[in-house]
Amino acid sequence: MRKQFIVLAAFLVGIVNVNAQQLPLISSYLNTSYLFNPAFSGIEGKTEISVLNRRQWTNIQGAPETQFMAFNGNRDDLKFGYSGYAFNDATDIVSRSGFYGSYAWHVKFTDENSLSLGLGAGYVNNSINSSGIRVPDELDPVLYSQLSSAKFDLNFGFNLQFGDFNIGAAVPNLLAPKVDFGDNFNSPYQYHYMRHYVVNTQYNVQMQKGLMTLSPFVTVRANEVTIPQVDAGLMFNHKEYFYVGAAYRSSYAVTSNAGVHVTENISLGYAYDFSLNTYGFALGNSHEFMLRYTFGESKKDKRLENEIKKLKDRQRRQSGDLEDLLNDRLDEFKDEITEQQKSLFDAEKEAMKGELSEAAAQAAADAAANSQGSGVNGGNNTGVNSAMNGDGLTTDIGNNATGNTYPQTPQGSGNVNSSIKGYDSNQ
Repeated sequence: MRKQFIVLAAFLVGIVNVNAQQLPLISSYLNTSYLFNPAFSGIEGKTEISVLNRRQWTNIQGAPETQFMAFNGNRDDLKFGYSGYAFNDATDIVSRSGFYGSYAWHVKFTDENSLSLGLGAGYVNNSINSSGIRVPDELDPVLYSQLSSAKFDLNFGFNLQFGDFNIGAAVPNLLAPKVDFGDNFNSPYQYHYMRHYVVNTQYNVQMQKGLMTLSPFVTVRANEVTIPQVDAGLMFNHKEYFYVGAAYRSSYAVTSNAGVHVTENISLGYAYDFSLNTYGFALGNSHEFMLRYTFGESKKDKRLENEIKKLKDRQRRQSGDLEDLLNDRLDEFKDEITEQQKSLFDAEKEAMKGELSEAAAQAAADAAANSQGSGVNGGNNTGVNSAMNGDGLTTDIGNNATGNTYPQTPQGSGNVNSSIKGYDSNQ
């Protein structure tokens, strides 16, 4: 009887953990990614507390139930993040509970590209409540015992961010501990935890300057034994009002998520899973509720606002410097134009002075020439007239002195030859 009970308990543990891949199964993991990948600790720049409760297969008594209480935050410089959570995952008489603490290091290559590394450590207790078993021999002492075994374990994960694209991986149950169940009447039975692998990808399409985000995502869970489970879905989030999403969980269910942002600090979420397997209708569906409270303003958003403010201040300073530079260049250009205009004016002034000097010189030369011509004409005319008048002549020779032409003989003259001879002798 004792042996049969231990085998039954081990079987229940195996069935529950194979179906859940030995990890608590939740549908709101996009809002609490740090629960399975420690690299997401503090990555959003927020300090928050989340409470989650999930009930699976509501038509079955003793169906899986999971509770989480978690916190997440980071340091002011955003280079380091931290998170922690306590959980309980129970299926009828088998339960697994414990707590984990994680620390993450965020390395920024550029403003949009970064690498996050995270490591988590935890203490997990696995137990079987034998009092929940009903058997014919109720006096069997094993029915009144509580079988439990606690183990230390580690989680490791990383995440790469390229702009709005994320890709990461995590290894829960890194140490793959062995759990021993036994009592004073039986030799121990061992149950082995398997190392798991979780790969996540997500792309965030920003809309309305980041006020709304549309995020397609794919998550793959696998281990060395079970068939990989793939979640593929789409999430829409309006940062001020609500979020809604849906996903297909391979060979298992279709999940839907919806939530409201009651205030800037409080969010309420609900997830519903509709089973797709053969016994889905008989098992019932799954319901999940989440409450999240965020303390103060997001440090990441605040830091981004500060960086934007600094950038705007730098742009204003650069604009002021550019304006001063333009003003200086404009002043220099004005000075150059003024200097060129002055040079042109001086050149034109000198040219005009030269022209005026030449004109004055020409005028003076013309005046001198005119004065000289007037003196010659007066002397010659007087001499000729006097000579001719002595003989009673009235001949006018004009400019003969300069033209060297002989005088005309007037009609009716008395002594012409003597007058001409007298003119020739004077020449």
